[in-house]
Amino acid sequence: MLAAAALAAVPFVATAPVSAAPVVDKVVVIGIDGTLWSEVAAADAPNLDRLAAEGTLARTSIAPHTTMSCVSWATALTGVWDTKHGIQDNGSTCAAAAFAPYPTVFTQVERARPALSTASIGTWDKIGMIARTGSPAADRVTVTQLDPTGAGVCETTADANATAAAVSAITEDGTDLLFTHLDQVDIVGHTLRGIWPQAYRDAIGRADALVGKITAAVDARAASHPDERWTILVTTDHGHTPDGGHGGQSAYETASFVLARGAGFAAGAQHNGYTLADITPTVLDLLDVSAPSNLDGESMLTGGSGDPAAPVPTTPPVDAGITGSSSGSAQAALVANPLCLLGSGSAGGSSDR
Repeated sequence: MLAAAALAAVPFVATAPVSAAPVVDKVVVIGIDGTLWSEVAAADAPNLDRLAAEGTLARTSIAPHTTMSCVSWATALTGVWDTKHGIQDNGSTCAAAAFAPYPTVFTQVERARPALSTASIGTWDKIGMIARTGSPAADRVTVTQLDPTGAGVCETTADANATAAAVSAITEDGTDLLFTHLDQVDIVGHTLRGIWPQAYRDAIGRADALVGKITAAVDARAASHPDERWTILVTTDHGHTPDGGHGGQSAYETASFVLARGAGFAAGAQHNGYTLADITPTVLDLLDVSAPSNLDGESMLTGGSGDPAAPVPTTPPVDAGITGSSSGSAQAALVANPLCLLGSGSAGGSSDR
């Protein structure tokens, strides 16, 4: 009885369950310049196909948005269309001043959560300019378009170098927000227009292999760090005409896509409500940062800012629309060195992009 009484006098102390480590969201955004999804479907692109099967795809139009690279990447990296940020070309309006009223996603994340790591790793120098604007800017900005001497390098080499740096940022650093830009598909569209569509599809295949390396790095990192939850977003800035080139408002030029794989995105689904302007709000949502009220885009986790019933842009097979031809020197350069797509025309903010 005494023993029982003693036991009864001992207060019950509940043992708290061992809680799992908090989930840490991380985001990789891959920009593939000048890429038509209709041609991805026709190319050998198993990695993009896999991401589409494992995530949600939107095939939409950016019309009447200007179909130039700086214009569109500014939209993707701010969450506002060109009618607000004011960039209209790859030249004089593509400048840091445009981002004062509409800060980049890097600046927005750095201001709200300065402990997070942000990086822009890409081929084109204008992407670097965008990432360096604002205060604070991205923690890391890498441009692979130039070698250490300042000379331009082949676009395929620059893309490969950007990919290697992106893989390192994922696997070794666990970067919280990474934007990476691949350029060679667009360069083929401009430079080798006389041998469409195969050269263009081959470029998509090469870019796809790089996407595969980035995806593999994400998957390996996620497997070894179960507390991390990774989302991959893939998009493009514009399409291309069958002859090569962009800047107009044809269905070829305004065709766009957004691809999202991660928690909150249904596997194998298509949702045409996602737009280019939704990239930044989605990143902010994933990283638990409040989006400014003046953005045009909306988080894709809540449906995006577009019309989910919007029709897929109609782009006839490029084979049927070719009227131009590339110069003999461009084709000769391809034969002489199939991995160097710039020839002698080198790096720096090309107005053609």
